[in-house]
Amino acid sequence: MALREGRWQLPVLLAMFFIPTFAAMLLVFTGWRPAGFTNNGDLVQPAAQLNPGEWQALIGQAPMLTGDWLIVVPQTSACEQPCVERLDQLNRVRVALDRDIERVRLVVLQPSNRTTPVIDARAGADLLVLSAPLAQVNALAQHNGQAMAAHIVDYRGYHAMRYAAPLDASGLLDDLEKMLRLGKEEAERRALEEATAE
Repeated sequence: MALREGRWQLPVLLAMFFIPTFAAMLLVFTGWRPAGFTNNGDLVQPAAQLNPGEWQALIGQAPMLTGDWLIVVPQTSACEQPCVERLDQLNRVRVALDRDIERVRLVVLQPSNRTTPVIDARAGADLLVLSAPLAQVNALAQHNGQAMAAHIVDYRGYHAMRYAAPLDASGLLDDLEKMLRLGKEEAERRALEEATAE
């Protein structure tokens, strides 16, 4: 009887090891991800440095954007009703961030060769209208032939996410909340590492 039990122990142990390993490999190679790790927008890979510190204000001096997360709306022509509605949605996204609202700025980015603003900056209390080279604005306005509604730029100036038109504002809010939480955790981890290194 003991001999029979011993015969089954090795195959059972092997199965206990190989079945979960095989299942994990299958999930990885098929590209499945849990719902908690899915994005609503398109993740920009590799993340490109956009250098928002070099963007120019149309009137006066451009504000300091260092350390701010940006929701960027590229606009090559005058901002008409659909554009105004999109900006209203994005302003509501900022308000929904509650305590993190001060960490995020809403920016309309227009080509620097345009002499008049695409929208009056007074249209939104916290709206910034800035200009960048035409090629950069065009690259943000279209991706693979599809019109882009908005982009998220992280606090280091890297292009993180893009959102096609029509805008899914609730999806952008969901992604932004995740990134702000991860960014805060990373900042706390770095501060702890610096404190322990001293």
